[in-house]
Amino acid sequence: MAALPIRLFEDKIMETVEKNSVVVIIGETGSGKSTQLSQILHRRGYTRSGAIAITQPRRVAAVSVSRYLSPPSSYLSQNTLLQ
Repeated sequence: MAALPIRLFEDKIMETVEKNSVVVIIGETGSGKSTQLSQILHRRGYTRSGAIAITQPRRVAAVSVSRYLSPPSSYLSQNTLLQ
């Protein structure tokens, strides 16, 4: 399976996150922003001291991403899904 495009920029994204209190990531649909970015931040230890928030323009998209990330990731529980 080929890596999603966002993975090619992981080091640059992390450098930017470390230097700034707010970072906005913009990319094409399907580039991995919602699914991969939270996992990258988790691997780098950002969930030890807080939560990671990924915004979605639609409720359906937010629920879909939450469900996608929940099973393989212990840091996102089913209790955090939107009701």
